[in-house]
Amino acid sequence: MEMPEVIPVCYCGNLAKLNTYWSNNNPGRRFFGCKKFDSGFRKPCQFFSWFGPPLMPHSRIMLLDLLRK
Repeated sequence: MEMPEVIPVCYCGNLAKLNTYWSNNNPGRRFFGCKKFDSGFRKPCQFFSWFGPPLMPHSRIMLLDLLRK
């Protein structure tokens, strides 16, 4: 797995966390987000930035098929 050379800083001033998105539109696509995002904090900063390019259409279809199985 390729690791970033530089980790972005979120709007809170903390290092962003590298996550993986598993939606139908972006399965397996990695992104940086605030470590408070989706963790129950009242006011997360909502920082979001994609890491790397999107999957090619054929790769996305294959990954979705594998996830369904």
